[in-house]
Amino acid sequence: MFSSKGKFDHLLFLLIDASAGNFQQYQITFWSQLVLGFLYSFGYFDSIIAGFILGFLMPSLWIILTYRFVFIKAKENIALPLPKWMQKNPGNSLVIWVDIFFLALIWSMILTGLYTAIWIKALFTIVFPILTLSMLRNLVIFPALEDEEDKQENTEK
Repeated sequence: MFSSKGKFDHLLFLLIDASAGNFQQYQITFWSQLVLGFLYSFGYFDSIIAGFILGFLMPSLWIILTYRFVFIKAKENIALPLPKWMQKNPGNSLVIWVDIFFLALIWSMILTGLYTAIWIKALFTIVFPILTLSMLRNLVIFPALEDEEDKQENTEK
């Protein structure tokens, strides 16, 4: 699906494809995060490892994939509806590190028991990960939708 250069880009595209590369993969990832995040948030399984994976590891992975994909698409001269400073380094890397830092800070408080509210767990195991995953999916399909709209405009003329 993707063409890439280098081992890091190849791994990046494999992970993007596995998470949101097509609609079926996106649905599986979306519903898995939603159901497992719900079960964790509402105490059906209260494991530190599950909280770490669902609330920190997976969202961190999707943050990295999303913002690095923005960087790669910007290098390919694809016009993205994002600020220019996010489309090049060091801004792109800064956004990744700041997001992961705050996510780590919040999850360290949740996993140590400082925050035990259900709504906080739900926010960081359901809402934030699904939002990040959906951003990644929209970036994957963004040029394809733009190309289809151009083709429709050309056929209407």
